Amino acid sequence: MTAQNAQFVTAHNTHLERNHHTFVVRGANYWQAMNLGMASGPGNRSRVLHDLQQLSSMGINTLRILAASEASQFGQAPDRIRPELTQSPGIYNNDVWEGLDWILAQLPHFNMTACISLGNFWTWSGGAPQYVSWATNTRIPYPVQWDHKQKVFAGGDYDEFLTYTAHFYNNTHAQKWYRTHIRRVLTRTNSVTNVPYRRDPNIMAWELMNEPQYIRGYELELAKWIDDSARLVHALAPMHLVTPGAESKNGAHAFKLMHASPYVTLASCHFWPLNWGYYNATDPTIHSIQESISKMQVFVRNNAQWTCELNKPTVLFEFGLMRDNWGKWGGPLDAYDPRAPVTHRDMFYQAVYKEVT
Repeated sequence: MTAQNAQFVTAHNTHLERNHHTFVVRGANYWQAMNLGMASGPGNRSRVLHDLQQLSSMGINTLRILAASEASQFGQAPDRIRPELTQSPGIYNNDVWEGLDWILAQLPHFNMTACISLGNFWTWSGGAPQYVSWATNTRIPYPVQWDHKQKVFAGGDYDEFLTYTAHFYNNTHAQKWYRTHIRRVLTRTNSVTNVPYRRDPNIMAWELMNEPQYIRGYELELAKWIDDSARLVHALAPMHLVTPGAESKNGAHAFKLMHASPYVTLASCHFWPLNWGYYNATDPTIHSIQESISKMQVFVRNNAQWTCELNKPTVLFEFGLMRDNWGKWGGPLDAYDPRAPVTHRDMFYQAVYKEVT
């Protein structure tokens, strides 16, 4: 391996290396990066530099950021990143592009790499349901969620939303536009550094999508989408890792199906005890958090075993827990107040760090 190639993060069986040394991912999700990196509008580059300095001082060496957001053809949509990168299929907002260029140019100054997501299953960035909406010219059947603009819970049936979005995996138009987006991103040359994205060693990995869902009845379509997409990414950027972005919450069969492609070189998993029904946010007793910790330990160990069987490295890309949501902080949104205590969250995070080290 040449000195230049050694700057890339590479997979060696079940571990990662960079510059001939083991590379341990110590990461943070920073979804708003490309919008905050804009030179105008919602951009706030001084905040980004402050954030990067703080994260670097904590030992963070990897940021997981988004290189995709899609606008609705029906106008305003609830809780969506704005301005969107993609206004309609093939039509891009150059100011947002340049925000992404700028944020990537800052990373080497803080000894950081990036895991860049090329899509999202969820509606807060448009995502896979927006591709289906474009392809069918229908409105997305949003699941129940908090609408920050209207200050109400709005939306409908979650299963209806899953079924609607699952059509992304096999809709011809949606797949064509998604692959076009992959090409546009990976063949872009950074306007700040003049380095093509696909040759940038500060990019650790490309993530096909944030949390593509394993949906009964669409297993074969999901596997084909992952293999086709990973093959394309690998062909365009052979020095970068490729990960599906899976939560890996559906057991061994689903895990192996979503990571079986030879073009997938990095496994992924997420753990959200509240979202998955393990944690009772209004229960202040030790029982609720202990159950979440026990479930997490089994989850991490299972994923480690499955990825070893595939002889690939894996990263716990997401985990989290809300602030205390009882007593004085017992209202429906009080746990989002930065003044709310983090009693259970501290216990949970300490358990996660202990488990993965």
